[in-house]
Amino acid sequence: MGLTIGLVNTYSTLNIGDAAIYSALTALASEAEVVAQFQDSEPDYIPGLQIVPQIRHCDAYISVGGDIFNNAREGLITKAFIRNLLQLRRSPKHTFLFGQSIPRSCHSLSFQALSLCLRQLAAVCVRDTESHQRLTASGIPAILSFDVAFALSVSEQAKEKAKQILHTLAIEPDSAALISLRTFDSMYRHDNQQFQRQLVALSRKCCQQGYQPVLLIQSQAYGADNDLAMAEEIRQQVPQIKIFNPFVVNSDFAKWELVMGALAICRLIVAIRYHTSVLTLASGRVPFNLYYSNKGKDLTKRLQIPGCSLEEFNPDIHFDAIAATSAINFDHEAIRQQVKEDFQNCYSRVIA
Repeated sequence: MGLTIGLVNTYSTLNIGDAAIYSALTALASEAEVVAQFQDSEPDYIPGLQIVPQIRHCDAYISVGGDIFNNAREGLITKAFIRNLLQLRRSPKHTFLFGQSIPRSCHSLSFQALSLCLRQLAAVCVRDTESHQRLTASGIPAILSFDVAFALSVSEQAKEKAKQILHTLAIEPDSAALISLRTFDSMYRHDNQQFQRQLVALSRKCCQQGYQPVLLIQSQAYGADNDLAMAEEIRQQVPQIKIFNPFVVNSDFAKWELVMGALAICRLIVAIRYHTSVLTLASGRVPFNLYYSNKGKDLTKRLQIPGCSLEEFNPDIHFDAIAATSAINFDHEAIRQQVKEDFQNCYSRVIA
């Protein structure tokens, strides 16, 4: 019998960043049967991953990347946070955490509880400098890498399919400015009304400068993590805007492949969502990175890519820098190789 690897601390297949993470981990552990369970009533297709109603005993476990250890209650620990901790304690010596960020909402009591669990694991690998510094200061020998979705590649077929979808929407990739968006909540503090005004101003600026603004729907998951309502509100104020929604497309491609295909061929990318930046960079392009948390800030600082914090963003001031990104390529091979090597380093510790 071959190895069975369980992905734990999963969130949803209906968020394309998370779906990309699950796909990348499944591909990196391809010698094993990789299984996972989700809260989604109808999970989206993840290449190679076996979706099960409940994870039973596995040979090893990977705690998936993302911002899984958000703790929404200041000074207390939420039930969701405790459930995530318990998943790390199934079989700690055969579990590693890969590509995680430790969100700022995880601090004091919740951070102490998390640190206690992480010390028991076979390996811990994080994707941003701030998380790495916090863990190493707590005595956890964490590895600093990058998001696991950097291991993904964009195929020519996915680019072609994305081009067809864009043409159906009367969008020319050569003049398209693809903009991701999100609604903010207690996990990430930013004024939604101010953000909406910023995106309306950006979309109008794109039109003035001869670009077609296109809003990218990157999540239709739970609570605030659903992009469609805000996209429709923005379109009411800027009727010329188009919406690229991979969730309504029937195809043999995973949704992240369609998004990555579009990111690879559109003229400009303005990335508010973290994985818009990651998937753009992994396709060899450079986005304008509008970050709202430590994980996004880390991309701009470590990889020296153009961007600024959402608080500082002014479309009139920053548009020239956004337009300039169309002429820049990104060499993604070294990062892809590092992610693969870091994964193998951790993986070898749980299957030894």
